[in-house]
Amino acid sequence: MVRRGRFFFALFSLCRFSVSLGLLERPLVIGLFWGLLFGNLTSCLYIAIFYELLWLDFLPVGTFIPPHMTAAAFTGLALATYFGLDSPPLVFGAVVCGLPMAWLGARLDRNLRDSLNRSYSSVLHWLRRPVDPGVPGRLILRTLLGKLVVSWVFFVLGAGVLAVLLRFALNQYAGFLEGLELTWNQFLIAASIGGLLSLRLRSLYLSVGVSAVALGFFRLAGIF
Repeated sequence: MVRRGRFFFALFSLCRFSVSLGLLERPLVIGLFWGLLFGNLTSCLYIAIFYELLWLDFLPVGTFIPPHMTAAAFTGLALATYFGLDSPPLVFGAVVCGLPMAWLGARLDRNLRDSLNRSYSSVLHWLRRPVDPGVPGRLILRTLLGKLVVSWVFFVLGAGVLAVLLRFALNQYAGFLEGLELTWNQFLIAASIGGLLSLRLRSLYLSVGVSAVALGFFRLAGIF
């Protein structure tokens, strides 16, 4: 028994420093496995890197709930795969459609956390009068199953609505998007703003804002 305990302690202690289960929900990991499963690995990795860099400034510290990168990454990848998008301008359309899911997913997480207060109250009541020993297990199972169902419905409905909007945009503006002649390098430079903002320097924020306005003006003026 002691030997088995040592084995499982050594196994699960790897999750402390060597293996982080939180990495499984990162866009880079999602993009890698999505590309290996559905093909077009290059586009999938670029989409994943875009989302990874964009929200590099947001950290889940304290009670702050960061944007739901997992929902955004899955939506962007699903839309790009469903419509067969592989060129940077068209992929950018799928990526933009995935952005609202990050905000909506964070709102969903907050609502789910608020709903857990009822379970917490039930646990406190059970601790005062622990009559039924199966109460904690049922509460945990109900919470996990509820979150699974709610998350599945949220993704299906959200991705479905965004797919309809993206189909309309592609039918109307696919030629315009292709004419932008975006490259993967420009694609990632736009996302790297999130990494720059993570430095927390006001002068850098001002420089980024001025540069973005200047580049937009030059682009509209046809200088480049």
